[in-house]
Amino acid sequence: MIDKIHFGKRAGSLRRKLGITQTELAERLGVTPQAVSKWEVGSALPDIESLLALSHLFGRSVNTLLEDEDPMAKMNAGGEMRDGVRIFTGERDLSGFDSFVRHIVRNQIIPESWERANQPGRPFVSVGRRIAERGGMILEIGAGPGGGFMPYVLRADPEASVIVSDLLPGIAAEWKRFLDRALGSPNLWYAACDFTALPFPDDSFDTVSDCGGIVNTIGGERKDALREAYRVLKPGGALESFGVFVPREDLAALPDEIRSALAAQYPDAAGDLYAETLLAGFRRIDSEVVGETCTDKDDSGFAEGCRALGVNLRRIACVRTCVK
Repeated sequence: MIDKIHFGKRAGSLRRKLGITQTELAERLGVTPQAVSKWEVGSALPDIESLLALSHLFGRSVNTLLEDEDPMAKMNAGGEMRDGVRIFTGERDLSGFDSFVRHIVRNQIIPESWERANQPGRPFVSVGRRIAERGGMILEIGAGPGGGFMPYVLRADPEASVIVSDLLPGIAAEWKRFLDRALGSPNLWYAACDFTALPFPDDSFDTVSDCGGIVNTIGGERKDALREAYRVLKPGGALESFGVFVPREDLAALPDEIRSALAAQYPDAAGDLYAETLLAGFRRIDSEVVGETCTDKDDSGFAEGCRALGVNLRRIACVRTCVK
């Protein structure tokens, strides 16, 4: 059975890519603007003559226009579909996060994150543009309520193809509900998965997008996440990764007892994953410093530990483009 909603989203997306209005499309096809509007809202399908004309105009086969091309289904990734989200977390008990998800929904955190990303002068605009211009299939990992780089990618190209993923099904589902209303793009899909053990085949993505997820994992999980990002990227694809870290030379300059105390309490304090990223297999790493602060101006647990020890350390914010 043909999904009229899917067809409408895809037709609208392809029309916008051509840069024409519904009225202009109607004139080209010899139909009314009302007919085009009905197609795009999913209340009607075109007749075969109009469908063939759309296929020619958009440069897409009729099957492509009519079929729902879920890339995760094509990858045979498995998972269970629930509320439009493909679930890969299996029997994992995530009920402890239910109150967090309710807080996100109740306080409209996701719409606020979207609006912030669309304000002038926001950070990561250039990162979103770079990812969008690379094109192809994008995997956003650990999207969270902020969405990672995804809002900036969609700001640069509202028709970009993105799988939005988070460990929590409720977060992925809330992004789906919001973006269905905000964009109605046929090129967005949603998954609940662990980015340290991705369910996707090798060489599947052109970009893996990570806005602070990997650096905020613990110990060996960081290495697992980097290896997984490398594995699922196509050759020539890139991991775009944001993190905040203390320069290793700053830690090395501390008195031995303070450095040892910090290492005991915060073994991953440095947070600079350059060496680990190389070991994961990436052939080129380009680093862009996007900000700098210090622990005196930070309210994190690590910053509190630094203040308790009487030290003030620099923290560097960096985006790395890591090419496979």
